[in-house]
Amino acid sequence: MTQDSNTPRILHNLGLATWFGGALFGQVALNPTVARISDKKERGRVLNESWGRFNALNAAAIAAAVLAWRFGGLKADAELRAPGLMRVKDLLLGGAVFNGVMSGVLGARIASEGPEGYTPVESGTEPAPETPEAAAKAQRWIRFFGTGALVCLAATIAVTTKIEASHPKPLGLLSRLLSD
Repeated sequence: MTQDSNTPRILHNLGLATWFGGALFGQVALNPTVARISDKKERGRVLNESWGRFNALNAAAIAAAVLAWRFGGLKADAELRAPGLMRVKDLLLGGAVFNGVMSGVLGARIASEGPEGYTPVESGTEPAPETPEAAAKAQRWIRFFGTGALVCLAATIAVTTKIEASHPKPLGLLSRLLSD
C-alpha cells in the first residue's frame, strides 16, 4: 500500500465508525429512551425524525465505507495481506448493508403508518397496542435487522483491524519478476 492510498482508508474507516456508532447509539440509547415520552404518538414522531436525520448521513457513511473498500484499493491490498479475511470482510460488509437497508425500509414503513410520522409505539422496537398492524410487524422485524447490522459491523471492524495488522504475503518469483 502506498502513501497516496491514505484517503480511501480514512474514508472507509470514518464510514464504518459513523455507521456503527450511529446504529449502536440508536439501539442502545435512542430506541429504549423514547419510552419516557408520555404520548405514544410523539414517541413515534421523535423516532422517525431522529432516524430519518441520521439515515441521511448514514447513507453517505455506508457509501464511503463500501466504495472505498471496493474501489479505493483497500480490497486489493487486503487480498495481498489476508485473502481469506478479505472474503470474510466482503460477506460481513454485504450483510451489514443488507441489514441496514432493511432497517431503513422498515423504519420508513413504520413512519408511513401515522400522519406525519406520528405512529404510536411503546419504544423504538416495541409496538404499542394501538400501533397499526403493519407498523407493529415492521417494528418486530427492525429489532432483528438492527441487531444483525450491529453484529455484522462489529465483526467487519474486527476483521478490518486484523487485515490492516497483517503483512503483505511475499509474491512468487514469477510475480516479483513481472512486477518490477
